[in-house]
Amino acid sequence: MNEYSGYTRPVPGGFWAMLRFAKDGQPKPLMGGGARPVVFPTELEATKAVLKATFAYFNGDYKRAGDRCQVPKIAADKLFRKGRMIEVERKARAV
Repeated sequence: MNEYSGYTRPVPGGFWAMLRFAKDGQPKPLMGGGARPVVFPTELEATKAVLKATFAYFNGDYKRAGDRCQVPKIAADKLFRKGRMIEVERKARAV
């Protein structure tokens, strides 16, 4: 299902920041350098990391089936304008 979640998980030495995105299906710990989960000393720091990673995911690049959705402006103009200029008229509003 398309579910998102984020929570902390106690581990020896601290806490993991666990993230579950719809594309993954299973919760995974926030990874650090060396492909190892980051161990946060307090639950509050792990919770802040969950929030930061979640918002970074939602505010990141838009994706479609794993690909970034990037339509160059020129291609979009050709698609919608068919190579011609679209004139826009503005009418004055009655007061």
